Amino acid sequence: MRARVTKKDVLAAVMRTVGIADRKSVVPILSHVLLDFSDSKLRLKATDLDHSMIEEVPADVDTFGTVAVPASILGDIVRKASEGSTLEFSLLDKGSRLLVVAGKSKFELSTLDHADFPQITQLKNSCCFSVKSKDFSKLISRTKFSMSQEESRHNLNGIYLHKEDDKIKAASTDGHRLSVSEMETSSKESLQGVIISKKAVFEIKKLLDVFSNEIEITFNANQVQFVVGDVIFISKLVDGNFPEYKRVIPEIGGDFFTVKRSDFMEIVDRVSVISDDKIRSIRLELSKGNLSCYVANNKIGSGRDEVDIVYSGQNWSAGFNASYLLDVAQTLQGETLKVYIKEPLAPILIVDESEPESLFVVMPMRI
Repeated sequence: MRARVTKKDVLAAVMRTVGIADRKSVVPILSHVLLDFSDSKLRLKATDLDHSMIEEVPADVDTFGTVAVPASILGDIVRKASEGSTLEFSLLDKGSRLLVVAGKSKFELSTLDHADFPQITQLKNSCCFSVKSKDFSKLISRTKFSMSQEESRHNLNGIYLHKEDDKIKAASTDGHRLSVSEMETSSKESLQGVIISKKAVFEIKKLLDVFSNEIEITFNANQVQFVVGDVIFISKLVDGNFPEYKRVIPEIGGDFFTVKRSDFMEIVDRVSVISDDKIRSIRLELSKGNLSCYVANNKIGSGRDEVDIVYSGQNWSAGFNASYLLDVAQTLQGETLKVYIKEPLAPILIVDESEPESLFVVMPMRI
């Protein structure tokens, strides 16, 4: 096997596939990337058995060949190669070693038998959608931050996708907050609720930040496949039932206040420096035309800040995790937040009227 690729063509693809390979696996082949040179292209493959990626880049191929090499080492070699360089690949000793030459740098890497690399089967003849990358990227951005970080709650470790009428809806929750967003689709396919794993969410978001063309999403009983640009990403779905999230969404109506989003972020962020690092508790206090943010910490002291708002209801106060409030405000892009309130121990509903397709619920906390 003899082939050449330029750093500018291959770097991003190598780093994406390296991110999928399982470098801590007790199965050696899973810590490797498969390089398949053929037909003027290089096809890279990586898998941890739950997530798989295939990507193609242009290559100058003299002799076809396939080889499995250590993912992290390959990534370092390509990343540290001089800018504008061409990397040359050739097999030595009947394929037991791979010679990589980049300028005056030469590396000989031990290889594994490519026949031992797990078969990656693409999904076909299944439920399939084609959507705009920017729309799906926004859907992910509006919901990914509230996925649970507790591994024991596996059914909350991802984003729940389902279809209602002509809309794809996404939801995520960690039990303390809930994010819901939706996007329109022209597809007539039906989609029952599925949970996209947390790792898959982050990987596909990275792809959507790079590729602006349409994304093709295919589902079967236990997997999801994303095709965008020259990349194919396949992931197992989370096995579990997502909670009936609609039950916890407060009805839009009753008392609410509106506040400039940047002002809200500033006072919450400033005052929360006094709060306990673990629970980040703050108190929001409402009076006519005024929102006050207050924190009392027995070890450090107290702090208060306030801002003018639009509100004409009764005095109200409730405790919240400052990080949860900031996550919502930082995720949205509009100028004004509209916050619906009820009794002090009831969840609040936050919306941005410039983005009616998204809503956010934050549970209060006793302080």
